[in-house]
Order: sequence, then C-alpha cells, then structure tokens
Amino acid sequence: MNGKGLKVIIANDANFEEKAKNVANTIVKRSDILGVIASWTSEMTMATVDIYNQNQLVSVSPGASTSELTDQPRKFFFRIIATNHLRAEAMVDVLMNKINQNRATIFYNPASPYSSDYKKRFKEKFLEKGGYIVDSINISQSNFNAKSAIQKVRNSGKLAIVLIPDGQVSDALVNALEVIKENGGQNWIVGDSSIYSPKTLKIGQPQLLEKLIVTVNWHPLRNPKSYFSQTTEQLWGGSVRDRTALSYDAAQVLIKGIEENGEKHRREIKKILAGENFRVDGVTGKIEFKPGTGDRKKHPLELIKVVRCDNQVFNFVFIPEKYSKPEDAGLNCLSSN
Repeated sequence: MNGKGLKVIIANDANFEEKAKNVANTIVKRSDILGVIASWTSEMTMATVDIYNQNQLVSVSPGASTSELTDQPRKFFFRIIATNHLRAEAMVDVLMNKINQNRATIFYNPASPYSSDYKKRFKEKFLEKGGYIVDSINISQSNFNAKSAIQKVRNSGKLAIVLIPDGQVSDALVNALEVIKENGGQNWIVGDSSIYSPKTLKIGQPQLLEKLIVTVNWHPLRNPKSYFSQTTEQLWGGSVRDRTALSYDAAQVLIKGIEENGEKHRREIKKILAGENFRVDGVTGKIEFKPGTGDRKKHPLELIKVVRCDNQVFNFVFIPEKYSKPEDAGLNCLSSN
C-alpha cells in the first residue's frame, strides 16, 4: 500500500492466560499495530478479547469457537472458525444419521470455555433430536484413568463416545488419546477438531482408529488443486491442517481491512469488517460476518476419518469421510521401500 509492504510482529502467549494478557497489553500500546490475528484457543481469547476491544483494536481469531463470544459480542472481535452451535449440530448429525446412535457419553473439560460450551451446545442439540446423554466425564485431570472410564462406558450398554478435549491447556488431549486406545475399536468415537492431530495418527493401530470420525473446519483434500494447497505443499513438503488454513484466512481478512482503511485511524478497520458489503474469498470458503456479533455467516464443516497409508508419517492419514479409501481421495499410499 502506497509503496509499503506489510510488516508482521509475532508474539507468543505460550497458551498461558497471564502471558496472553501481558502480550495483549503490550500490543494495544503500539499505535503502529493496526490489527491482531488473535489467539487460537477460546481460553486465551476469553482472557484477552476485552483488552483489545476496550482499546479499539480489531482482533480476528482463527480458532476461538466458544458461544460466549456470540452471547456477549465485542465490537472489535471477529472470527473465522465456526461457532460451537454449528459444530455441535454437525456432531449430532454424525451420531444420529451416520452411525445411528442416540446414546452417548461425553468426555470434556468443565473448566475450559471452549470444551464446556461445546458440551453444553452438543447436549442441547442432542436432546432436541431425541438423544440421551448417559454420562459426562472430566477428561482434564492429571490422574484421569482411561481404563476405568471405558469400563464405565461398557457397563452402560451400547453408546457412542464423544471426545471434546480443550485447546491443550490441560492433560485433556493426552487423556482423550488414552480413551481411544482403551476403547479398542469397540464403540464409535466422534471427536472435534482437537483430535485432528498427528498425535492421533501416532497411535498407529488400525483397529483402534477405524471407528473414529472427527469434525474439522477444513481438510486439504477438499480442494487439493487450489493455489493454497499447492503452495503449502511446496513450502513444507506436505499438506497442512485446518489451523493453517484458518490462520491464513484470518490474515486475509485483516489485510483487506487494512487495505480498505488506507491511512485512517486503526479503529476504522472495525467498520470495514463489520460492513454489509465486506467479503473475502478464503481458503475455507466465503467469509462474511453477521451483523453485531463478529461471527462468520457460513462455514462448511468436514467429516474426516483415519485410514492406513504406508508412505505417510506414522503410516496413517486423515481423509474426508466420504472417501472409502485413500486412493479415492487422490493419494498414492504405495510404500517406496
């Protein structure tokens, strides 16, 4: 713009609330900073969103999905990810229509703004559709015992397991992976995008992963021929996860806001992003914001599963659930050995 390139400052909040607050308080004092690609997790976002809002600095979060930010909107906050309302609805649809299961036990972190809110929204949707919650189990504790938890599931008859770990602010993800292992492939497991992780693939036993379905925001095989997918493949020698795509889209939103703002005060960027004509064609789809909330109007979600692919890391790969085998998704899984 006007012969100037975009300058980027990177700050690390280390996924700790106090550090996130310190970072935010430092950023808002810098008048040359025009906007923030904000924290990924709902936990860190809730800790900092008011700091940015009170200082009239736009923050665009790639990954904070808690519905608290819809119920109590901030004028200077926007997000790229689908809210927990939509994510929970997608998960209920999987249970009811894909695996024909109307009974479930939920594993979650009650202290997490993301996980507890997701569980609340899921329960509302599930009960509305005629489902029944058998049990809700805290998965965040360091002394969590996956074996006894699965035994409790077994004693409750036929049901599905719902895994909603937090944004890695506790032991929840580690414990969720132990639940997958202890389940032994018997009960269907539906997980949110926290489970979309190399750590899941590292389990490395097909019988443990064949009844796992994960809801995610984007998968590279949605459009493998796109500029984004091909460029990331060249840069990093492989595909990227939805976190990268959502963060990229958050950057595109902020860049467009800065471009259209020109040399005006940074608070004016909020008016541009909130405008009824604002639109960005992102990697994850068209991005427009709902009036008054900063929530995205539409965001398609993807269902993925784990399949064996011998020339991939850990010999397993996530692919869209609609494909029966990796070759159908365009992957070559023949080992080069």
